[in-house]
Amino acid sequence: MKRTELKTILKPLIKQCVREALLEEGILSGVVSEVVKGFTPLLTENVVPKESTAEDKQKQKLVEENRRAIEEAKYQRIKEQKIKMLNATGFGQEIFDGVKPLSAAGPDSGANPGPLAGTSPNDAGVDISGIMAIGGNKWKNLI
Repeated sequence: MKRTELKTILKPLIKQCVREALLEEGILSGVVSEVVKGFTPLLTENVVPKESTAEDKQKQKLVEENRRAIEEAKYQRIKEQKIKMLNATGFGQEIFDGVKPLSAAGPDSGANPGPLAGTSPNDAGVDISGIMAIGGNKWKNLI
């Protein structure tokens, strides 16, 4: 088979495969989204802020009130659920007395959390002062 014949057969196949990979597999949309992310800071710098009117301020106020109402309803639901759980288990409100919330969120909260990310800064940790007494003179030889 000659090179030109092979080229005429393979070119449409390769073209179709590339088109499918770019469009159907989402590669092209990923590239476009990354390009848009790169241009976003440039676009936001050139935008002239619009003066807020009384209507905009009123809309903003309504949005803020709705957000507060939603947060309050969410807090109330959690509180009611907590009371139901305490009643169902037979424990009283005192089970949570003295419990302090964690200082930081769970392990998925940061991009690169440290090894003690979920530990309170006030946690004394484990007392390891007696380890040397357990090993006796063996530890001195190892050190």
